[in-house]
Amino acid sequence: EGLDRIEAAELELFQPLLRGLQAIPGVRVWGVQGLEGRTPTAAFTVAGHTTEAVARALAAERVAVWDGHAYAVEVVGQLGLGDMGGVVRAGISRYLDADDVDRLLRVVQRLARH
Repeated sequence: EGLDRIEAAELELFQPLLRGLQAIPGVRVWGVQGLEGRTPTAAFTVAGHTTEAVARALAAERVAVWDGHAYAVEVVGQLGLGDMGGVVRAGISRYLDADDVDRLLRVVQRLARH
């Protein structure tokens, strides 16, 4: 499988992930807001929840994400996200499918309402 096909498959899943997160009230996606010039990874926070709590809730639904500073300690500090635990990072890989993205969005939407 060539890199072009991998990139297209990742974009096919990343677009609904990014747009879905951006559409949930109380969720903030950090960084570039569009698809152009970015890897298929979203850094986000959910109002009223630490990033650790969000990551735990997602893990309970079999969604693997990372929480913390993602090796960007200075950026997290400059954005004032240190007290919240940094950001949640969700990335798209070739082995994921639309159900994985839908499950992540459902959990985040549920958390954002509470």
